[in-house]
Amino acid sequence: MSEESIPTRVVAIGVGGATSSGKTILAKHLRNCLHNSVIIHQDPAEKLPVDPEYGFADWDDAPGAIDWDRMTTFLSDLKRTGVLPDDHESFDSLNTTANVSVDDEIIAGWKTRSEKLALEHLEKHGEKLVWAIIDGFLLYWDKRIVSELDVRVFLRVPEDVAKKRREARAYNTPEGEVWKDPPHYWEKIVWPAYLRAHKGLFEGEDVVAGNLSGQVEDLILFESTKVEMKDMVEAVMKKVVDASAQAAPET
Repeated sequence: MSEESIPTRVVAIGVGGATSSGKTILAKHLRNCLHNSVIIHQDPAEKLPVDPEYGFADWDDAPGAIDWDRMTTFLSDLKRTGVLPDDHESFDSLNTTANVSVDDEIIAGWKTRSEKLALEHLEKHGEKLVWAIIDGFLLYWDKRIVSELDVRVFLRVPEDVAKKRREARAYNTPEGEVWKDPPHYWEKIVWPAYLRAHKGLFEGEDVVAGNLSGQVEDLILFESTKVEMKDMVEAVMKKVVDASAQAAPET
């Protein structure tokens, strides 16, 4: 049997949280830990709504910022086939993120373990094991997306920290233009949209300090200013290994 004809089993890992919460950095470390993995970024809708009061494109309000039908179909097809569409592209490479290092020994240890896990899965079930890391700031808004995730992670960050980090980052559009938040964009658009999109995840709709409500089952919550990146990596990878060990074909 050629490698192309071997069936694929995809384990989807969702990493969500506010803008500048550290989710993309965590996603990249997870990719380095996993032998056969890819990061899928939750990219914006092709046509963004325009804020009626301020006149700028709204990249953050959940209902219009993402083409949810397209993303649902994309993830469903990915889970079913294990193949990224030929026309898939992500614009994350256009943006800059700070580097938060994790010891090479930790990364290498998990990489070795994932390679062994993939080999065992292939020998036992005749399938390639692939890990897809879904990075999205609105990842838990649509229940259809949530249902496709085998591991679910959310990073919470205080508003002042997120705002400071965002102001230090460069955002570039696919057209090559540099995006800079217009006046009032943070307080009028970004943070209110984040609170609206995630209020169901927390008791009393307290996105800032509330406990998880249970709306998203098995959601792992990290307070990203209180937990070191290496500890997040370790905790998530343990969940990933457990989920991968359970990813046997249905009989």
